[in-house]
Amino acid sequence: MRMFFSKKKPIGNTRRSKKVVKPVRKPMRWMKPVLQGLAVSSAVVIAGFGVWKLNEKLSISYWDIEAASHLKPQIQAFLSKQQDLDFWHTRADVLHDELLLEVPDIQALQVQRILPDGLLVKAKARTPMALWKDEQKQKVMLVDAFGYAYRALHRGEASDLPLLRVQADELPQATKLLLALNQFDVRKLMQLSEVIVSDSGWHLNFAKGEQWNINPSNLEQHVTQIINVLGLPRWAKGHWRINTRIPERWFIRPAKQEVI
Repeated sequence: MRMFFSKKKPIGNTRRSKKVVKPVRKPMRWMKPVLQGLAVSSAVVIAGFGVWKLNEKLSISYWDIEAASHLKPQIQAFLSKQQDLDFWHTRADVLHDELLLEVPDIQALQVQRILPDGLLVKAKARTPMALWKDEQKQKVMLVDAFGYAYRALHRGEASDLPLLRVQADELPQATKLLLALNQFDVRKLMQLSEVIVSDSGWHLNFAKGEQWNINPSNLEQHVTQIINVLGLPRWAKGHWRINTRIPERWFIRPAKQEVI
């Protein structure tokens, strides 16, 4: 005979053992941006130091200048007085603009860095064609072949150029007239003393009292026609006062007195 026994549960409150769960420490949220900031700052400092060292390493220690004899000393003086010759202060575009302002005698300019520490400057000089008195500044200015008054005449600077007594906006037209003389009769250009514009037209005063009074319309054409007429045997040996203000009828008379 089999006997079965049942296990009875103890009567009363019993405590169940619980597993102890250790709290997981969460990383502090503010640390991540701080660490990122420190990394970025370090990278910036390192990069900045490298750029600074490279900037110094690429400083100019010599230069070559290809220019006319009267331009070279001016460019040399400009470069010599530069306090900072590092790469940042001697970038080609920076020096190009500063040189054009400092040396107005330059018409065209090329500036090139020769790495690591050289500089090449190629400059083309302006060709002065005439003098012009700036009534506002009360200065006598040099005028180039484009009709640009680029700088004042230095004190004591000799210049055997014709004087233009015209308005500023008439300078390009006046220089075109001079270029026409230079092309067809350079001797006349050498004898020209002044160009005066008045209500009665354009007046060209030459040596030995010769004077041309020209209608303002088609100046260059009239100058060319006068040169052709004076090239004829009848007029070639004399000095004349020529008036072309009436296109249909010119007046040509012998020059009698010196125009001063």
